[in-house]
Amino acid sequence: MPAPLPTPEELTRRAEGRLEAALKRIRPDKSPEAIARAVRSEKGMLAAIVRAQATGLYGTHLHLSWNVRQMMPDTAEAEYLIRHASIWGVFRRPATKAVGLALFTGVPGTAVPAGLDLRLPAGGLAVTSAGGVLDGAGEVSIALEAAEGGVLGNTAGGASLPIVTVQAGLDPQAAVLDADGMAGGAEEETDESLLARVLVEIREPGHGGNKSDYRVWIQNAFAVAKIATVPLWVGPGSVGVVVAMGTAVAPVAPIPAELDAMAAHLHPLRPVTAEVYVRPVVLLPVPMQFAVVPDTLPVRAALEGAAAAHFAAEAEIGERFARSRLSEALSAASGEYRHYIALPPADVVPDRDELPVPGSTTWDPPP
Repeated sequence: MPAPLPTPEELTRRAEGRLEAALKRIRPDKSPEAIARAVRSEKGMLAAIVRAQATGLYGTHLHLSWNVRQMMPDTAEAEYLIRHASIWGVFRRPATKAVGLALFTGVPGTAVPAGLDLRLPAGGLAVTSAGGVLDGAGEVSIALEAAEGGVLGNTAGGASLPIVTVQAGLDPQAAVLDADGMAGGAEEETDESLLARVLVEIREPGHGGNKSDYRVWIQNAFAVAKIATVPLWVGPGSVGVVVAMGTAVAPVAPIPAELDAMAAHLHPLRPVTAEVYVRPVVLLPVPMQFAVVPDTLPVRAALEGAAAAHFAAEAEIGERFARSRLSEALSAASGEYRHYIALPPADVVPDRDELPVPGSTTWDPPP
């Protein structure tokens, strides 16, 4: 049964009633009116004591209520949510560092050391993850990672990264990112994201390297938007881990450097007999063709927003995307009275590495 939190006024009234009843039993020689005035008068000594006790009792109720909220992860504050998560083997993801590849040029045979600092366009630093040697053409591609975690490390492809400390034999201005740039940088995981992952782990617990384990292992370290674990990727003993980066609303395929980092992260965690392949998601745009009543620009915009939110919430890698569920989401759009869907004509059935995403939207006149 519910246990509502009493207000200070309710606690005061209850205490006044109990004290008044007790005084009537103890002092039957006093009139009920006099006892009531002594207990309830705003200026009376007994009334002051009652109010002080009620206030203290209200504080106790608040503390008990706060303690009860910490018992469940979905109502716990951040400190206790982190503790709940750790019990389930889920850990808040720290700010992740962007990674990528850069082409160094200079005198053939010159060594490029690991830990070499380069200046990013946004003002931060990138560091070579490993060393290398310029080939006969005076070029070598070397992996980089941002010196600090966060989105500022994400850099577009083709950017030139000056070398902070000039190295003999290296062109100080010729460290150029490849076409994929640097990606994967993200801020520290939010409480909302951590809670969502804890709830998924409670509902779908991992065990012994099942599909839920791979999801937790990846999400503890990387800011992925969607992830799917595919058994028998290339035969018995193989596992495919298909990953989408970005956000659920705007997913993107990870770059090769991110895939390499995820594979390295999974290597010591996976079952020893598992052959793991970390693969980029293939985005599957789903064209949409609607008619709506009333057919106005605000209502059309509401339908497009509802469709985008529904794809973000329900589309999963390699899983059937139900047309009826999309129609239900459109029915909840602001201003919509009725609608008609010409596209998609049926459920969307993606391949095992495909993720349905909103495609172009066209409009028909309502019938």
